[in-house]
Amino acid sequence: MSRVPLRRAAVAGAAAVGLLLSSSGMALAGTSVPAASATSTATEGIGTAATAPDCAALTGFEFDSTTITGAEVVAAGALTNRGEDIGEHCLVTGQMNERTSPVDGEEYAIGFEMRLPKDWSGQYLYQANGGLDGSVSTALGRVGGGESGLQMGMAVISSDAGHSGSQNPTFGLDPQARLDYGYQAVGTLTPMAKALVEEAYGSAPEYSYLTGGSNGGRHTMVGASRYTDEYDGFLALAPGFNLPQAAVAQLWGAQQWNTVATSDDLNSALTPPERVLLAEAVLAQCDDLDGLADGLVQDQAGCGEIFSVADHVPTCEADRDGTCLSEEQKAVVTTVFAGATTSDGTALYSSFPYDPGLVQPGWGSWKFDSPISRDSVAVGYIFSTLPYAPALNDQALRDFVLNLDIDEANVSIYATEGIYTESAMEFMTPPDLEFNDLKASGGKMMVIHGASDGVFSSDDTSAWYRELNEAHGGDASDFVQYYEVPGMGHVSGGPATDQHDALAALVSWVEDGEQPERLEAWVNPANEQVPEDWSSERSRPLCIYPAVATYTGGDAESAASFECVEDSGPEVPEFSDNLPGSPYYTPVQWMARTGLSLGYADGTFRKGQAVTRAETAAFLYRYMQPDFDAPEESPFSDVSESSGHFAAIAWAATEEITRGYADGTFRPGTSVTRGEFATLLYRLAAPDHHAPATSPFKDLPVGGSNYEAITWLASEGISLGDTDGNYNQTAPVSRGHISAFLQRYDAFVTGD
Repeated sequence: MSRVPLRRAAVAGAAAVGLLLSSSGMALAGTSVPAASATSTATEGIGTAATAPDCAALTGFEFDSTTITGAEVVAAGALTNRGEDIGEHCLVTGQMNERTSPVDGEEYAIGFEMRLPKDWSGQYLYQANGGLDGSVSTALGRVGGGESGLQMGMAVISSDAGHSGSQNPTFGLDPQARLDYGYQAVGTLTPMAKALVEEAYGSAPEYSYLTGGSNGGRHTMVGASRYTDEYDGFLALAPGFNLPQAAVAQLWGAQQWNTVATSDDLNSALTPPERVLLAEAVLAQCDDLDGLADGLVQDQAGCGEIFSVADHVPTCEADRDGTCLSEEQKAVVTTVFAGATTSDGTALYSSFPYDPGLVQPGWGSWKFDSPISRDSVAVGYIFSTLPYAPALNDQALRDFVLNLDIDEANVSIYATEGIYTESAMEFMTPPDLEFNDLKASGGKMMVIHGASDGVFSSDDTSAWYRELNEAHGGDASDFVQYYEVPGMGHVSGGPATDQHDALAALVSWVEDGEQPERLEAWVNPANEQVPEDWSSERSRPLCIYPAVATYTGGDAESAASFECVEDSGPEVPEFSDNLPGSPYYTPVQWMARTGLSLGYADGTFRKGQAVTRAETAAFLYRYMQPDFDAPEESPFSDVSESSGHFAAIAWAATEEITRGYADGTFRPGTSVTRGEFATLLYRLAAPDHHAPATSPFKDLPVGGSNYEAITWLASEGISLGDTDGNYNQTAPVSRGHISAFLQRYDAFVTGD
């Protein structure tokens, strides 16, 4: 796709964008506002009580490049949070760094509001807002299902990150507006906000915090890396800390969904009833992994190892009717959840976990609507270098997304050119994801992410946290903690316990040294996505990753009945060529978990690689774990006592699982066919089986080679052949095939 010239794109102007979509409508990932909760939090002020601010006098506040546009007293009760009044406070509005862009001729400034409570706690909070920014949200210091910093007595600032809503998304044409949006607005506003606090109360803040959700969570993690010396604590919800990657992945996802959509509406690719079907399949396999079937999948890692769309979701034998998925749909779902890739298979972004919270409307909105209405313009104007600048109408944006060269788009988010001196991956992401400065400063950070976030994947966040732990001696929880919320969508909502007092916990950690061991979360009774059979007072612990909330007995609706348990079993390798959701993912992970195969030294499993006769004997030997003493002499002329897998080959011969060839050889390097492996398993099981008179496969003649073994495998569900109705018994068995055969054979043996 050719790019629209930059000057032509700028002519459209922000006014045209304003007519098309509001700033909230254009949000790439906005912060949702939770309904009221019955639970409230209050903290005591620190230090000596400060004098209430003289609001009118603050109109005269002076700071470099700053204009105060208003200061007024807001009465107690004018604002509420969780059903409780917020106290009297002073509202100050203003802007910084007014300028005229030499690129698009637009007038830019960093707009802000700051709310200064009458009863100040001595604390300051920067509220980072979501989406493409562009509006100054009410500075309550609240994010997602959390409490309000203003209600806790904090002085709170909120900003538009350097542009107005009418300038969304074309502000991306201006390089400075890009940088303000990415990170510089926070750096610019922070010293001014602290000076305003000191002007108002006669004392600088004793403690400073930064919090936000979605893009605001990204702002927060960027702040924890760039502005460590300015803040003591950071709280990030659903952080899109790799936001440009996620946005390109959304466009890639739209292209995948479009292949199975039945109309121009991408929601037709996976309809609400079909999403319910998928969620129920996930619950059937994974709900009780934590000890309790309660509609929540706490053990995401365990679920990822056993759930398979191919195996556990019904396949349509006729038209789609909501009770099944077509083969094509199942392939697309598997591909999308496995994560976006370039044309050569290189990962663009993260995989997504299978979580039953995907039934919520917000999940569908992010997956099917957002790529056209939001991610299109984010990539097209803000993250690409040079900007693509597509026309701002529905059809043009749809065409832009579905025809985009994803490889090119991926390159563009890492590119710099001309006036664009920082790439999107530079100005949008934390420069140090190991947060070494944060640790050195004594600062603390808490990160919370919903497992059913449809735009920013909790898999990305958990992978980052695993790497963070590794970088800090195996455990970084003394300064950064990550919590995953089952069922929760983007920032809040979903069939989940999405309400929490994380900000209060962060304050206690920073100021009193009370390091959290877990958080308590509860349902929002006003949340329509909470199932009817859940108690309106349901609570659950949020555990520090990778610990899992595990039921220990008692009231199934109470967090007190759960403990945070970390898996103490052997670490299962994550193979670079076996991404979650890819073909044979589950059986390959089972092979690793059981120790049957740990892959290769380069971190691969090589699922497509053919298996030799010697390797096959070794797999069966490891599976059976027999008490066997290898003979002093080999039963085969081409296998010596020093040969690889000698004990396994000798055992297989002794048990007459394999008999070798008439010339006395074993031929250890010869590959094994599907039919031959069926016979090996058949001999291993020695079942009482009567072969049917009618063949279950089109290409398998009755009474032919391996017929008895193959029909037995089919009768027990160990192998159902290929989707074309054939068995293809002469095809080589791959390492992926072996994994699936053995896992299903194990299920047959154990009765699972």
